[in-house]
Formats: sequence, structure tokens, C-alpha cells
Amino acid sequence: MRNKPLIFTVILTAVLVALALNMRGQDRVVDLSSRDLLSPMQEKQLPRLERISLMRGEGQVELAQYDGNWGVVSHAGFPVQQERLAALLHALRGARVVEEKTSNPEHHARLGLEVAADSEALQVSLHTPELDFGVIYGNRVGNGQLVRFIDDDQVLLLNRPLSISVSPLDWLALNVIDIPMQQVATARWTHADGETLELDKRAEGDYNLRLVGLEDGQQGGNERWINSMVLALINLTAQNVALREDLVLAEPMLRMQVTTWSGAELAASLHDIEGRYWLLIDDYKAAEADAEADQLQVNANPRWAYQVGIGQVENLNKRQADIVRAQ
Repeated sequence: MRNKPLIFTVILTAVLVALALNMRGQDRVVDLSSRDLLSPMQEKQLPRLERISLMRGEGQVELAQYDGNWGVVSHAGFPVQQERLAALLHALRGARVVEEKTSNPEHHARLGLEVAADSEALQVSLHTPELDFGVIYGNRVGNGQLVRFIDDDQVLLLNRPLSISVSPLDWLALNVIDIPMQQVATARWTHADGETLELDKRAEGDYNLRLVGLEDGQQGGNERWINSMVLALINLTAQNVALREDLVLAEPMLRMQVTTWSGAELAASLHDIEGRYWLLIDDYKAAEADAEADQLQVNANPRWAYQVGIGQVENLNKRQADIVRAQ
């Protein structure tokens, strides 16, 4: 009688082990029955892609290679967000088919796999010199999604869904300037009417800028307003981009200059064109020290003008009366 608890424990352990082995076996069967969405030939083409087209309803974005770099076709080849492109290619490469569904094209519309102007189906078309292929993404099913290849009626269930934008704006790499505030040594703002603000720091590594010519007693409490003016430039994310040659540019409303402790020099200007505001990077000299240069990211390509919003303009276009607040 005293051995009954021990016998019960042994039996329970054996049952649990058997269940665990059975579950592992079932998982293994699932793994063996699933397969990659892309064939070996299609996957081999991914590094050779020259053009990608994404379409959902009336929305469409086209990406293409320009001198070895990906750009957005509708925006004259302006650089693509690399993270978004990498996510798309990873989704294609990593997708696995867990089940084959119907091959009857009459069911495509009901399954969200019919491409039309009013359809939510996402069509991803891929072009390489050797091969054109693509995938249409339809309704979600549980944690997966129904798809079919372009020009193929067979419906497949994938192990995970793909959600991605077809708006060209979402694909533009609009993080134009990224310079850490601690790296900034001096700044100079010159308005069209001649008012000039010069800023500097007490020492390298400081965060807060000071307005040159302002007494120390007036500096305190105004750091937020002083810093925000420069931060609006050195942490610039644009709203849109255009070719400079497509804009009618006159004298700027504001000229801005920033230098860093590592020797980088940035010159930019702000333009008002019929109520829209455009920022131009007029000149950029990279930092001298390689280690610090890696921290500074500036798209200084002279082809581009960057559209900025009203809130950004309000921060950039400050005068001394705006940043020196009464105590």
C-alpha cells in the first residue's frame, strides 16, 4: 500500500512524456508538410531584383534600382526606406505554405484574391532580368493569410500575413538630417530682413546652446526655446520631397548654419513658395573624425528640396523675441 503513491507518480510521468512526444511528433509533421512560398529559382532572384510594384485598389507604389540604390519611381528615384524594403523581402523569403486551398478561380473574389479597383487584395510584382513573378495577398485566416501567385489560380494558406503600405510617401526615406545635439558647437540663423542670431556652447559635450550677446542671467530658463530652434533643423524629418529644378526658388526667408565639434559644417535655407515651405541643404562638409562622422546623417544631394510643415517652420523661423522669454 505504501508503494501506491510511487506507482501513481511513475504512471503519471510516463503519460506526460508520451503526450509531450506525441505533440512534438505532430509539430514535426506540420513542419514537414509546410514548404517555402518561393521556389528555389524565385528566391535566387531576390538579390537580382530591378523593380518592385505594390498595388492595392487604386493605390500603387513602384520601386526601382538607380545606380545600385533603391528609389521611389514617382518621386524621381528618391531613396527608399531601407527598413521597409528589408521587411518586404524578409516577408517574401520567410513565408511558408501550410495548406493548399481551392484552385477554382470563381472563388478568388470571395477570398479577397481578385485584383480590382475596389479590391483590398495586395499585389506584389517582382521583376528581374531573368524572371517576372509576383504574389497576390487576400483574406486573413487566423494567424495566416490566403495568397496566390500572379497567373496561377491555386490558392495557398501562408503561415503569417503581410501588411504593407502602397503609398509612395510611406516609402520615402525622409529622415533628412540627424545630428546629435551634443555634437553641435555653434549655430547661426539669418533672417531675410537681416536679423541674425548666433549661438554657441560653453564647452564640448554640453547639450544646451546659448544666445551670443545675451547676459548669463537671461540665458537660464530659455534653453528650451533656444534649443528647439536648432533641433528643428538637425533632427529634420521632411513631409515630402521634390526636385529643386521643379520649384521656382527666390531669395530664402531664412538661412541657417550649424557647425559641430568634429568639424562638420551644414548650411541650409528655408523658402516660402506660394504658402508651402521648402528646405534646401545648400552645403555640407562632413566631419573630420571618422568615428564621429558615423553619428552624423545628412542627405545633402543637391537635387532635392524638402517640404516641411507649419509646426516645423514655426520652430525654425524664431527670432530673438521668440526665444528669450520673460522670467
